[in-house]
Order: sequence, then C-alpha cells, then structure tokens
Amino acid sequence: MDMMSVALGAGPFNTGLPSAASGSDLHSTHSAISSTGPTTWAATSTSSLTSLNDYTNYPLVRQADRTYLRDPENSYPLPCDLPEIHRQILRSLMLMRVFGGPFCNQSLSDRPPKRVLEIACGSALWSGMCHDYFSRQGHHDIAFYGIDLVNIAPDLRKKGVNWQFKRHDLRKPRLPFPDDYFDFIFIKDAAMCPLSAAAQAQGLSEPLRVLRSGGVIEVWDSDSVFRSLLPNPAPARKLASKEQETADATATYTFTSATPFTNAQNKFLQNYNSWLEKAFDDRKLTSLPCATIALAFSSEVDLLGNVESRRIAIPLGEPRWEREGGKDGSGPRRQLTSDQLSIRRTALLTVIQMIEGMEPILMEASGKSRDEWDRWWTAMISDLFQKGGLANGECLEVSAWWAQKK
Repeated sequence: MDMMSVALGAGPFNTGLPSAASGSDLHSTHSAISSTGPTTWAATSTSSLTSLNDYTNYPLVRQADRTYLRDPENSYPLPCDLPEIHRQILRSLMLMRVFGGPFCNQSLSDRPPKRVLEIACGSALWSGMCHDYFSRQGHHDIAFYGIDLVNIAPDLRKKGVNWQFKRHDLRKPRLPFPDDYFDFIFIKDAAMCPLSAAAQAQGLSEPLRVLRSGGVIEVWDSDSVFRSLLPNPAPARKLASKEQETADATATYTFTSATPFTNAQNKFLQNYNSWLEKAFDDRKLTSLPCATIALAFSSEVDLLGNVESRRIAIPLGEPRWEREGGKDGSGPRRQLTSDQLSIRRTALLTVIQMIEGMEPILMEASGKSRDEWDRWWTAMISDLFQKGGLANGECLEVSAWWAQKK
C-alpha cells in the first residue's frame, strides 16, 4: 500500500474519541494518536518539534501549560507547540481525505509544476505528501519551498525532497522571492496568521506576483465558527465523478451559498461562537475566512482564470435527520461505515483541540474565572461526546479555491 493510501485511509481516522470529560484526557488521547500516526512525514515532522522548547531561538512563552508566541504585535491565537502541530497534522490528513488528495486542481496531475511554494508551511506535512503524490506519478524533479514565521519543519531533504525553507513574517509587505518564480502556490489554514493592513489590502496580489503566468494558486481554509446543516440538503451542484465518489466515501456534504444552514443548535458551540467572535474582533482577525478568500479570488479577475472552488460540510456527529430518515422519517436512513464515522470523529477532535488551544483568549472574552471555565469545559466535553449534543447537524465547514494565473 502506498503512503498516501496509508495516510488517508487508515491511521488516525480509525481512532475513537475519549469517553472521559477532561482536558487532560484529550491531551493524552491526541498525543497518542498523532505520535503513532501512519505516515513517516507525520512522524518526522513531530520528532523535529522539540526545538520549540528552545526559548532563546523563538519568541515563545508558556501560558496554562501551552506555548504561545510572545510577540505583543502578533495576535496569532493558537499555540506553537507539539500538541498543536499534532492537531494540524490530523486536520491536514483529514482535509486531504475529504478533498480526495493534496490538491483539487486536476490540471496539475497532467502538467506537474517545477517549483512549488507552501505559504505558512508549519510542519511541512503538505509539502511532503505532495512530493509523494508526484513521485508516484514519476515526477521527481520538483523543487519545494516553505515559508513560515517559525521553522518547525524537518529537513525534508533527508526524505529525498528538493526542499528549501525560508523564515518569513507574513506581515511584511513582500514575499522573499522574485517575480514569476513558482508554478504552484499552496496556502492552507493561514487565515489566523496576522497580516499588516497593507498585506490585507493586497489580498492575493503578492502570491500572484511570485506565480508565473500559467501557474496555479490553491487555498484551503475553514471557518472558525460553526453552523448546523439543515436536513437532507440537495446536492450543491452536479459533481465530477471523482468528487462524487469522494463525497460518498467520506459521507460529507458539498455545499454552496444556497445550501440551507442555521445557527449552531448546541448551546456550548453557541457559547464558543460568541466568545470567539469577540476575541477575534478585538485582535482584528476574521472568524469567517472563507468569505474573505472567495472575495479575494473574485477580485483578481484580471489576473486569474479558470477559478473554481469546492466547499464541504463535515458533520461533527450523526445528525438526527440522518438516523431517522429526513424531516418526517420517510427518507433513507444513513448507515455510516466505520471509516466515515472516524472522519467525523477526527473533525470533532481537531475542533475540540482548537478550542482548548485558544483557551486564554476565550476565557478572557467569556469573563469566566478558572473554576468557571473548567466547569464549562467539563460540561461541554460530556455533552459533545456522551450526551448526543451534536444531533442537529453541527458541522465543520472546509473550503478550497483554485485558479490559474493568466
């Protein structure tokens, strides 16, 4: 079995969620899952992260047993530590499963790039997986570049990748590369990375500057607040055969702006949504990056052609209307396979880990004391994992956009 099949078919997707209702149990669970993950890329990436404890090299600070950036001018809300990198690895593997591979633009399979840039590369798991994908197609002469504020990526050259890393603060106005340099630029989960006002105004213009004519840009991200998918949504559009096969295999829902959603019905996710929006507003971050990214692509009509997107809702549990057969009980009852259930459990686990990682800013926004927060957290875990609190279609919304530079 090839590495991509191992990574996207087995491993963390077949691990159940904890039954206990404490944050420490979640810590130990996701550490165990990730540290025994199925891919050598994940193992190599995580093994390189012990350098994060070196406070002389990185602007980091310990807070509530987690490690965060201590730069007062950088409002990045998530930790910079091993548990967070484990979460990102799980999320990346899950996204590659529901999108059907390391990228959505199928033209890349026929016309492989020569130079690839991963912006906000983190552990560089995506670059390693993308290298493996092209290598299996017989393409071995692709150069990969990664940029990020902190270098936590392993040296992929030891795994046979033509790899270069550049440390770069995305708040700077220019990327450290010449014009028209790359054939493929990939950006994933970068919406929480703070940008300067000038960089925000530029949108995609700087990545497009370093992308050659005919090159491809692809962006993946997810909204940080949650909604509930209404019962039995109609297909958003006629999907290509491969997309339909992936949607069917993963029990996910492709949606558009016309797909019916409602506000999250779970009271704990309602709490989280309100606190997160307040915390992000205070830090000038967006909790709904998908709308911003879609606007950035549409605003570059003079430079971009063949703009496409795919938006997927991953239920965080088993909605009541799936089990009961629609609004009136007369529709088909959905029986999920163990693999489909494990994708949803992985989505939920990464969401819970994200909430845990943003505990300091959420506590501040909620006004709760430590004891009050701990009681809320314990009640939330019990509700989501033991009491069927996600039966109303609460979901993680993930999106991809891709286009070709004219």
